[in-house]
Amino acid sequence: MSLSKQVVPVITTISTTKTERSTRSNLAYAAFILLCFWVGMQILSLMAHAPGVLEHLAQGNDTTRPRIEMGFIVSTVFGVVPFLAGCALLGVVSLALKFHHRFHF
Repeated sequence: MSLSKQVVPVITTISTTKTERSTRSNLAYAAFILLCFWVGMQILSLMAHAPGVLEHLAQGNDTTRPRIEMGFIVSTVFGVVPFLAGCALLGVVSLALKFHHRFHF
């Protein structure tokens, strides 16, 4: 079923200037995603290091392998720091490409 006229009129505005709000919202969204990844990594780390959970999931109890004890701070440093460094590297590359595209065209 189609109508001959629009029920709700569409008002379109064309903006030629970029606003600063979009950059702030993008940064807030990126920080939120990083927080979600960090929380997910901590939950997976807790599941893997809880006594018996990993053995129950793997359906095996091998006592010949050494038990590895890793604290919360160690897993945070070795989990979050490389992730944030990789994100920073991707951010620097994308900014370089953006400035290269802006000033050479």
